[in-house]
Amino acid sequence: MLVTLSGYILNYVVTPASVHDIKVVYELLEGCKQSVILGDLGYLSSELKKDLEQQGYHLWTPFRKNMTGSEEHNNWNVMAMRRTIETRFSELCRLFDIEHTLARSLAGLQLRMEQIILAHNLRYFEMN
Repeated sequence: MLVTLSGYILNYVVTPASVHDIKVVYELLEGCKQSVILGDLGYLSSELKKDLEQQGYHLWTPFRKNMTGSEEHNNWNVMAMRRTIETRFSELCRLFDIEHTLARSLAGLQLRMEQIILAHNLRYFEMN
């Protein structure tokens, strides 16, 4: 899910659990005008980072705790901003029961996801 720091959902991709995050990053960033991207550990890849830098993006991902320099790199301010993504997903689960859509087809799932994100983003404008 691609989310602004203020919580507005820009884009999302639904994949089977067996698909790694890195495989859909280009689809997720399609049309993204932001140059700085904060990702989670699923996007930790030096090859991906270099490739995205060539396309004009700066990808920041936290280091694992056992990695060299993780204490300096994992700045709490940046981690707090990145937590916005996790908070949005938690809200979608809690408010809209997004993990249990009862969709019977891929088109039904797509429609339900669009409705949920539209409702979330409309709620976003009420709050801001």
